[in-house]
Amino acid sequence: MIEIVTVGMLLVMAGGVFSGFPVALVLTGSGILGFFAAVMMGLTDFQHMGLFYLRLRGTLTNEGIQFTSVPLLILLGMVLNGSGIASTIFHTLGHMLRGVRGRYAIATLLVGLILAPAAGVIGASVITVALVAYHPMLNAGYSPRAAGGAVAASGALGVIFPPAIMLFFIATFFRLRLSVVYMSMIVPVLLLVVMFSVYFICTISAKDSEGSVAEGTEKPQYFSMIVALAVIASIPWSIVSGIATLSEAAGVGVFGALFLVAVRGQLSLTMLHNAVMQTGTLTAMVFFIVVGATVFSLSFHLVGGPGVLFDWITGFDLNRWETLGLLLGLVFILGFVFDWMEILLVFLPIFLPVFQQLDFVDHVGSAYAATVWLGALVALTLQSSFLTPPFGYALFFAKMTAPASVSLADIYRGAIPLVLLEIVLLVLVVVFPALVIWLPQMSLNLAQLAL
Repeated sequence: MIEIVTVGMLLVMAGGVFSGFPVALVLTGSGILGFFAAVMMGLTDFQHMGLFYLRLRGTLTNEGIQFTSVPLLILLGMVLNGSGIASTIFHTLGHMLRGVRGRYAIATLLVGLILAPAAGVIGASVITVALVAYHPMLNAGYSPRAAGGAVAASGALGVIFPPAIMLFFIATFFRLRLSVVYMSMIVPVLLLVVMFSVYFICTISAKDSEGSVAEGTEKPQYFSMIVALAVIASIPWSIVSGIATLSEAAGVGVFGALFLVAVRGQLSLTMLHNAVMQTGTLTAMVFFIVVGATVFSLSFHLVGGPGVLFDWITGFDLNRWETLGLLLGLVFILGFVFDWMEILLVFLPIFLPVFQQLDFVDHVGSAYAATVWLGALVALTLQSSFLTPPFGYALFFAKMTAPASVSLADIYRGAIPLVLLEIVLLVLVVVFPALVIWLPQMSLNLAQLAL
């Protein structure tokens, strides 16, 4: 009976998502239907209905989770985007990279790395980059394939680079210090940027001349770029150094962004109104998904769903490496259908007991370090799925904002080599956990944290 309800809940949820209904409503509805089905089958009773209120209240008011930082981080991104700083940084970086083949593609990657983390979700991250990068690259002679691949990759990179909101949820569910998660992702992401940059340098055939259209549209503004970098970097730095919580750091970041906008002479009631409205929309989306995921997760646990899935996965009699590959493969496939919020809020708690059973202490060095390593692998796997044809989220958003000359097929062809490089990075991180562990170990004394 438990198996029937478990499969039924998963099928109803999948059917609702594929039908195009809002994810938050699908999660809530499938959770409630699963609960009533379990009651009718005698697996639980109506006395447990009060748990839904208690769980929702506990989740949304838990000061340890610091959900208040989410709207602040989103507002930071909206203020910076509304000020036109993305365009300024792009052209300034393009000026600095004169003489380097593929400089605008590299500048696109760096813009995504700098600004996309504050955008929060994959769609906003890709759109942030696309609006400023497409036309300059095409005007400079880049092929639609190269331009589309660079835009999609840039937006996907920003989703896993500090202070990305995804890392906040990774830290929450794996019960890790946020500062440790931030530091663990820096080396892998920067290594991926280097790999992408080398690829663009070797493959882009555009002349990328001094007199390209892109450079003539805007003069370099080093002060604005430096201040924007300082604002973004202050958030993870203040958290890592221990002088501020995430919410406090995000609030200071918003203040810094407003200061930058004021200095640039772009602070206005219209700009603030648009930023606040966009923040409210994205925040509502995030928290509705949190509510829906909480209802579904609690109902799934009440009917015994996690135990069923745990038995299924462990029933394959796989060793730890095969089990890890299976879990990451499931996360990768789910990334084709769901955004990272649904995956982390709904499916990760289900997979978490299996992750916790995996013993990689001998490979990584300590139990705590192994958990950090597993969290980084989940983040990198999700990021790879967003860029993988034909279903990657980043690819569709890159097409949504692309000029007519850039087709979806062009973006697919541009993304495939980059996905292969991401797989190479994943293999490197699996084989060499020091790529994840070394920086937090050196800066935060990770060995002591493990005791």
